[in-house]
Amino acid sequence: MFMKVAKAYEALTDDEAKKNWLAYGNPDGKQSLEVSIGLPTFLLEKSNHYAILCVYLGVLVVIIPAIVAAWYQHSRKFGENNVMYETYSFFLHVLSEHSTIKMLPEVLAGAGENRFAADAGNLAKQAEISRLITQLRQGLMHKPRFEHPIVLKGNTLIHAHLHRIELSPLLCSDLHGILANAPALIDAMMELAQSQRWLQTSINIIDLSQYLTQALWIKDHSLAQLPHFSDREIQHCVKGKGAVRGLREYLGVTDEHKKGLSGMTDIQCADVMRVCNIMPMLESKLKMYVEDESEIAERDLVTLLIAFDRTNVPDGSLPPPVHAPRFPATRFETWRVLVSDRADNLILADKINSQSKVVDHRVKFMAPPLAGTYVFNIDLKSSDYLGLDIREQVKISVTPAAELPAYAAHPDDLNLDDEPTLFEQVMSASAETDSDTDRDDEKREEANANEESEDNILTEAERRRRKARIQRKKQIKQSTDGQ
Repeated sequence: MFMKVAKAYEALTDDEAKKNWLAYGNPDGKQSLEVSIGLPTFLLEKSNHYAILCVYLGVLVVIIPAIVAAWYQHSRKFGENNVMYETYSFFLHVLSEHSTIKMLPEVLAGAGENRFAADAGNLAKQAEISRLITQLRQGLMHKPRFEHPIVLKGNTLIHAHLHRIELSPLLCSDLHGILANAPALIDAMMELAQSQRWLQTSINIIDLSQYLTQALWIKDHSLAQLPHFSDREIQHCVKGKGAVRGLREYLGVTDEHKKGLSGMTDIQCADVMRVCNIMPMLESKLKMYVEDESEIAERDLVTLLIAFDRTNVPDGSLPPPVHAPRFPATRFETWRVLVSDRADNLILADKINSQSKVVDHRVKFMAPPLAGTYVFNIDLKSSDYLGLDIREQVKISVTPAAELPAYAAHPDDLNLDDEPTLFEQVMSASAETDSDTDRDDEKREEANANEESEDNILTEAERRRRKARIQRKKQIKQSTDGQ
């Protein structure tokens, strides 16, 4: 209190202190920064302390542990790539090397992520689902393996999407939920098929990804991915002079020679040209080799280089998003690489996510265990577009390991073998320390022996003087060490 009164008096009597008070709020001038926390007044009232303590304990002891427990119970259901363990178990039970493309929509519908509650109370939804099932069973849908209402509903919605059947807003919402889960679930199906070495099943799964993205099905032509293309335009493109077999050939035709545009307006033709420029045109190159070697020997680690250039993308640019007007989410180009032998045994499968114009992707696998000539099938398949897949064959010659030239080490490498290792250096230094200690002990023993022999020669008086002299030397040494 006295300090406050003294500062107030100083501010009233001293002009400089008054200026400091007006400028900084303190007669002593500018002060260091002070930080404080403003609390509501009810927190400081004594009558509220027990209530505040109860709320604090409730949040800390009840609410936070309950949230953590709920999060843990939910997260423990999911494995890699945010796919449920229940889904992996279902895929393992249902998928096989004989799984056809017609069976896969039902497999996708049975995933744990897509088993939303049945619409027991929504009569309009049930009526529409029943109508769709009746319509699709007229040759548009494979005979269902599971009659469970939830799986049957998901299977029906997926087939309605593949056949481009219009749905009500309520069912569209459910369908979009299924399609949103599809990329992660297809990755899980591919992971299982690759682990089991199922080549045809892997190809069917990638084809399903294409069909889901473009909302097309098995009998649809790849040109149906282009806007404003109906059966009439497709038939005009695949017949007559300048006919094309698929989308890849159509994209390679110059704009002025593209067929199927005669009955379209200028705006529709411009829309077709825009989509053609979006779809990828690849110039690919495949090569198998062993790093730092000129030949491939038995059980070598072979590197497969998949290099391709997106010729439709300008230099320094990224490819545009996938043209998929009926898919509810934005997709970017992904490609799958499948390597198989002539017996259709899957060797490896990999995914290419790079969005660069020029892509150099490398995968590795073991060379065959026996020497000879081998032919591998390399499939480069799009996950998003039909009719753009590339299949090439690569032939390699495997040399017997016995015919490889003897390895000759470099002289510098041979000299390194003569140098001691770090462990040997440490051990030798320890041995030298031990030998020095042994030599010091030997010298002391010799000195003691000499002293004993000298004691035998000296007289009793000389021995007492010698002993006293040695005692003084020890005392001087001890005092010096103590300082």
